[in-house]
Amino acid sequence: MAFSCETAGQNDVFVVRTNGYLDEKGGEAVRKAVEEAFLKGFQKFVLNFAGSPVINSPGIAQLLELTEIIVDERKGQLAYVGLNELTMGVFKMVGLLNSGEAFPGEPEAIAAF
Repeated sequence: MAFSCETAGQNDVFVVRTNGYLDEKGGEAVRKAVEEAFLKGFQKFVLNFAGSPVINSPGIAQLLELTEIIVDERKGQLAYVGLNELTMGVFKMVGLLNSGEAFPGEPEAIAAF
């Protein structure tokens, strides 16, 4: 299945939903969606990985760069949704959960902002 990215603005929160195997190209697609959202004035992001049960190392590297852009460079806020046990473990190990919090679903993540 080819990777795809679906986006939605909910009030002042921008949601990115991934679908398929998240590799380097998938990570680039997520980053592009976020960069376009910054141009529209969004500062709060929910990344929903429910449709991407597998994220490879280059995909994780892209997400690490993206969190630096969102949190460090742009002073934005970040939440993760749809992490399975494997991806949750990887996110913890590489430090992605230091930049954003994981939530069970989009409503909880949006409410936390």
